[in-house]
Amino acid sequence: MLIDTHCHLNFKAFEDDVDKVIFEAKAVGIEKIIVPGAAMETSLKAVELAEKFREIYATVGVHPVHIQEAGEVEKFLGRFLGKEKVVGIGETGLDYKDKNLLDKTKKKQQNLFLTHLLMAEKRGLPVIIHNREASEDVLKVISIFEGKVHGVFHCFSGDEDFLKKVIKMGFFVGVDGNVTYNKALQGIVKKIPLEKMVLETDSPFLTPIPYRGLRNEPKNVKLVAEFIAKIRDISFEKMVEETGKNAARLFGI
Repeated sequence: MLIDTHCHLNFKAFEDDVDKVIFEAKAVGIEKIIVPGAAMETSLKAVELAEKFREIYATVGVHPVHIQEAGEVEKFLGRFLGKEKVVGIGETGLDYKDKNLLDKTKKKQQNLFLTHLLMAEKRGLPVIIHNREASEDVLKVISIFEGKVHGVFHCFSGDEDFLKKVIKMGFFVGVDGNVTYNKALQGIVKKIPLEKMVLETDSPFLTPIPYRGLRNEPKNVKLVAEFIAKIRDISFEKMVEETGKNAARLFGI
């Protein structure tokens, strides 16, 4: 199966034509789409989309840039965790890009991340991990749960050493459209064990070549699969088969 395991159809970029976007994805062979929550509002929207469209599955979570919502996270997200098409927790993790705010937000981000991981452990659900310029602290936090939680490092960023540590801890690795134009990432992607790789678009972001600069859409996960197959010198069919099995196993779909 060709599966987009990370696509924000719950964002405003798609509010006017989400039906069309899903239809066009199906037309090129995308069979399933995971829509992750990034805040309380978008988590709710992800669940609504999953209930409306057969092809859509949801995860619920609060992204670290929405730290202001941290106080009500467990109570709010808990409302959705028993639903049939809610298949994971996240997007969660750490984002240290804004250095000016780190003194105020670092500890809060880590506590929010811990809350998500505790819910994932309790429910036995996979967690979608966001890591932006915070690899060392992300590893410190998830090491507390080693062997107790599973999931995926969304839009993998990091060096080969970080990749080895993530794989050793049992996590999957998500690869997005930026692999088509990021030379350093291409080198890393060649080293990801195929049995640990899943495909993502992160739509509406990270649009692959040749459509870079335009809104990304789930149909473009096919371009990601084709590109990775080419640089790894394997068939497109094998890439689709293996990453599809990985996604199905990871999210239980």
